[in-house]
Amino acid sequence: MKKFFAFSLIMLTAALLAASSSLFAKAITLPLQGERGEGPDSLRTTPQKTVPETVEDLDSAAVALRRPDNLKQVAELDSLTGYYRIGTKLGTGGYLNTPILMTPEEYQQWSLRRSMRSYYRQQGQKEYETEGKSKFDFTDINFDLGPAEKIFGPGGVSIKTQGSAELKMGANLKKVNNPSLAANRRKTVGFDFDEKINLNVTGKVGDKVNMNINYNTEATMEVDAQQMKLKYDGKEDEIVKLVEAGNVSMPSNSTLIHGVSSLFGLRTDLQFGKLKLQTVVSQKKSASKSVSSKGGSQTTNFEISADDYEENRHFWLSHFFRDNYDRWMRTLPTIASGVTLKRVELWVTNKTSSTQNNRNLIAFVDLGEAKHIWNTAWSGTAQPQPNNRSNDLYQTIISEHPGARDISQAMNELDAIPGFSGGADYDKLQSARLLSSSEYTINHALGYVSLNFQLEPDEVLAAAFEYTYNGQTYQVGEFASDLTDNTQCLYVKAIKSTTSSPRMGNWPLMMKNIYDLGATSTQREKFRLDIKFQNDTAGVYQTYLPEARLKSTPLLRALNLDRLDNNNRANADGQFDYVEGYTISKGRIIFPVAEPFGDHLRSWIGSDAIADKYCFDALYDSTKTIAKQMAEQNKFLLAGRYKGTNGAQIDLGATNIAPGSVHVTAGGQELQENVDYRVDYSMGMVTILNQSIIESGTKVNASVESNDTYGMQRKTMLGVNWDYEFSKNFVVGGTFQFLNEQPLTTKVNMGSEPLKNTLWGLHMDWKKEAQWLTTALNAIPLLHFTAPSQIAFSADFAQLIAGQNRKVQGGASYMDDFENTKNRMSISSPTMWMMSSVPTAFEGSKLTNDVRSGYQRALLSWYYIDPIFTRRSSSLTPSHIKSDLNQLSDSYVREVYE
Repeated sequence: MKKFFAFSLIMLTAALLAASSSLFAKAITLPLQGERGEGPDSLRTTPQKTVPETVEDLDSAAVALRRPDNLKQVAELDSLTGYYRIGTKLGTGGYLNTPILMTPEEYQQWSLRRSMRSYYRQQGQKEYETEGKSKFDFTDINFDLGPAEKIFGPGGVSIKTQGSAELKMGANLKKVNNPSLAANRRKTVGFDFDEKINLNVTGKVGDKVNMNINYNTEATMEVDAQQMKLKYDGKEDEIVKLVEAGNVSMPSNSTLIHGVSSLFGLRTDLQFGKLKLQTVVSQKKSASKSVSSKGGSQTTNFEISADDYEENRHFWLSHFFRDNYDRWMRTLPTIASGVTLKRVELWVTNKTSSTQNNRNLIAFVDLGEAKHIWNTAWSGTAQPQPNNRSNDLYQTIISEHPGARDISQAMNELDAIPGFSGGADYDKLQSARLLSSSEYTINHALGYVSLNFQLEPDEVLAAAFEYTYNGQTYQVGEFASDLTDNTQCLYVKAIKSTTSSPRMGNWPLMMKNIYDLGATSTQREKFRLDIKFQNDTAGVYQTYLPEARLKSTPLLRALNLDRLDNNNRANADGQFDYVEGYTISKGRIIFPVAEPFGDHLRSWIGSDAIADKYCFDALYDSTKTIAKQMAEQNKFLLAGRYKGTNGAQIDLGATNIAPGSVHVTAGGQELQENVDYRVDYSMGMVTILNQSIIESGTKVNASVESNDTYGMQRKTMLGVNWDYEFSKNFVVGGTFQFLNEQPLTTKVNMGSEPLKNTLWGLHMDWKKEAQWLTTALNAIPLLHFTAPSQIAFSADFAQLIAGQNRKVQGGASYMDDFENTKNRMSISSPTMWMMSSVPTAFEGSKLTNDVRSGYQRALLSWYYIDPIFTRRSSSLTPSHIKSDLNQLSDSYVREVYE
């Protein structure tokens, strides 16, 4: 057959010419005979005649053109003569010429020869089309099942693989020339591997078994990183309806017992006549939680420690605004500051390599300050309002140091000023980025800005601003439009420097009186806030200070958060003063005093002796990390609740959610997904679609099975569902679930006890159509019912049997296991040592902020000496050291063994 096709391709041109002559045989033949004097027999391939004259003319050549649709070759049996007539007809008319007659034997042989020729031609065409496609391909495997098709059904085995796999291998060579290390330990070699796999395998075995495997190392969620499911679907008349292995779920027909998702194991669905049985044996990878909402709003409780203020996001633009903040906020809800910020330009360190709105600038700490001058080299004026002439810094720089405008010469020029240094008095920013107005908000009356993002500790924030105060306009810093030459540096005010240290002059400009609730917005309705103090004597949190003369005043009122009533009149009502934009804004609590737990609380108490017991001064004069370690002062707590934005959304508080694992009820009634509510599984948000539920104020409860990303416990889950269908209208069933958690250790902490629970229940459903009810209702005037009435009855029962894992030591949980608390440290490591407090037996224990407290403190010096200078066995020790016994015995030189 291959030789035949090769011959056909070679003769393609001649065949097309010959085939095209079939419709015009005579028109072509006559000129050929007339011009060359040759007959049609001289052609290599005999063209098929339009009208056959002999038996040979009936067979079309391989290269012949297809007959027209209205020109057909027909074969008819003449019942009178017993012969077959074969000829060509045009449409439904008669023969175009005299048909050819064949005996039955001749017709049978001719038909057989013609059918065999057609068969071989079809097989040759099929072989030509499939040639080269029968090679084995790992990404697309197909083969027949043979006799196994009776079990798995027709279709064979099909496995398709898609994806990519990348493996990076490398080696790290590290050499440390440390003389304290042995020579063979100064050089280390390690291997580095990095793999990226995104693989998807789908397979089918017949029409009953399906396989799906997905593995992605770059997935953002664990639920998408690894998925595997092997599924067998039985036929309608088979006992085995379903078999699943891999990622499975446990359904439930009971309204009191919810199903479980995010399981990894085996599930089977069986049917024995009227009995349906579902079983699951698996490991549980999720944790259950529920949230509630009422009227479309979600109420959230919060507890915030006093040391958890929002860091590096809110800043006063000058010490002048900070000094007057408490006084201006006393007149809430009106602010009689006389200040109106008109223009503000904020610049930050350009870490994103942005090329738009960039300028070189020098940010000065003391620019615009009249009273709080960090460097004593500058002298302030009598005018307290911040402006470029508040002290002589700006005038000195522009008149005596013009070279500072060049960013390449600025540091040399400015460091030449006595007592003036970079990093402390100024920061040089090259290609600083100008913030857009959408990246921050401004409080125009109080003079502070709030960024929409948190600055890194080493980032610089600089500002130029213009404001009016009591009708006069002042400016601090230079705007980009003031200096059109982009090659020259702008002089602006440093709001935050590279070094975030309390010793810096602009450290107080960072606001430490704003606390984030974790919500984008809140409602005044049902907002509750209490300031609490931890009383060590009573062992509880109290809303007042435990002093005889202070008990009667709540801390909320003492910190100026309770001055107004609901009508914003000066009348304390025991509730938080909810003033949008001033005491609360965008889900953040703002204290109306700069240092609520520091200077303000101290002045309210009125006695330094008592204030020292309660005031948290370290919160404002130290870093946040150090303040958290002050356990004796860190005893204040912000506690309360807030109501989210009035809408139809419920935040589930989880993002790693498996599809189908959310159940929503309203007033105890199960709601239907995509009808009454919609779930965004990636963001963990439930949107209520049924507006009547929101308007009625019905309490909505949403439960979710979220993937437990933090848990390392092995959880075994067993489940059985059964339903017995007595009839189509009467069904009785039950559910059984068993969960067992294996503890990580035999000693567990309180609140982390492993579960060993059994949950079982029964349910019954009965329904029946009642035509008599429809008839009775139609008897009521003005009512007409066409749909049949139905009476339904359902009952559910469930019981939880709580157990305890026997592997827990003593069957108890520990509040604090001091026996297993061990901290190992090496005394030879200098970083493991820290300054200790002075024991009470020494005189210095009574001194505070006095260097004399450390006069009796021992001194330790840690350093390393190369062993070749001290070890007597070393041949490399210099002779003048090796022979000097006094030097080798010196406590500063001799080797100390561990």
